[in-house]
Amino acid sequence: MAENVVSARDLCKVYRSYGTPWDRVAEMLLGVERHRDFHALREVTFEQTRGEGLAIVGENGAGKSTLLKILAGITAPTSGEVRVHGTVASILELGSGFHPQFTGRQNIVLNAAMLGLDEETLARKMPDIIAFSELGEFIDRAVKTYSTGMAMRLGFAIATEVDPDVLIIDEALSVGDGYFQKKCMDRMRRFVDGGGTLLFCSHAMYYVSHFCRRALWLRNGRQEALGPVSEVVREYEAFLTSKSGAPAEERGATAAQQESRRLARITAVEMDGAGHPAVYRKGEAMVVEVACQADSPALQIHVGVGINSADGTEVAAFSTHFDERPPLHGSTAYRLRLCIPELPLVKGDFTLYVFLLDESALHVYDQQVVPTAFRVASDDYRFGLVAMEHVWDPVDEASEGHDAPAGGLKLEVMT
Repeated sequence: MAENVVSARDLCKVYRSYGTPWDRVAEMLLGVERHRDFHALREVTFEQTRGEGLAIVGENGAGKSTLLKILAGITAPTSGEVRVHGTVASILELGSGFHPQFTGRQNIVLNAAMLGLDEETLARKMPDIIAFSELGEFIDRAVKTYSTGMAMRLGFAIATEVDPDVLIIDEALSVGDGYFQKKCMDRMRRFVDGGGTLLFCSHAMYYVSHFCRRALWLRNGRQEALGPVSEVVREYEAFLTSKSGAPAEERGATAAQQESRRLARITAVEMDGAGHPAVYRKGEAMVVEVACQADSPALQIHVGVGINSADGTEVAAFSTHFDERPPLHGSTAYRLRLCIPELPLVKGDFTLYVFLLDESALHVYDQQVVPTAFRVASDDYRFGLVAMEHVWDPVDEASEGHDAPAGGLKLEVMT
């Protein structure tokens, strides 16, 4: 049986909220209750085994950061029990754990001491930490002069180079350029593959699904769902869609769209259908052509294309990586054509998503959304979204009886 590295039982965290500072003073002096209880967490229970990733998802204010602070030992629960076996390294609020007056190098020594590293081990790891952070001469400048991206670089370099048993990351990777984000993603993948336990909080469901096998969804401090990441993420995204009432492309920019430095970028997305949106009919061939550029011919690029219906429902997805095609490399400009010989869609307007991915299809270099990219027209009203190959066969009830087919399920009809 797999070993449980993290165990939480009925975790609750209650903060006292005062209307004014004088209410706090009055409560202390007079013994009269002048506060309101804010329940950041209520009865959260889960276990996490070694060598796996657990995603913590939920809206802002759902209690995710509070839970991770408890697991990291930064704050204590009001009630409940938490056990974490082994060493823990965390990247929570950017700059947390750093002394602003100390240099980056001095903060490495400080953090290493808090994590229990001896001088010999620190001396061996110091060059690797500095090299990974890529801070150059800033490593000997005060941390208070760092940008948020530089603080993230230093924090991530320390947390991952000290070989922790448990790594806790709270949305830190949303800061920084695309180059360093990819570098961090590769390091996280090696950490989990090497037997480390990852607790990862992010609003980027694409990253969550790649790093984690299981997910915990928190809603208003309560445990809404816990289980396989694909199931929990699907429930969470359905909740967000129903709450916003807007198609996915209108719900804000993704992390990929916010990158300040892209190593590869999409330069054109074209379809063979006439007009805009391009118009097709069921059974016709459809072609999507993607043009892209890379900073270096050594960069390896996979291309992904997704099709969503007008209400944001995911209809189909294609990827050169999952089709086991080699990545694009050896040049700085490419054109790739996706051909669908017979379109199975029967009607509707569809949005196109185009992605440029790294060699492992984990990091997103660039993403473009083309709202109402194409339309499938029909001369008559058609039910459903797709046409499926099928056969109707008559059944001889006299010889077959009313039993379900072998291995099948007999359904009861509601009247």
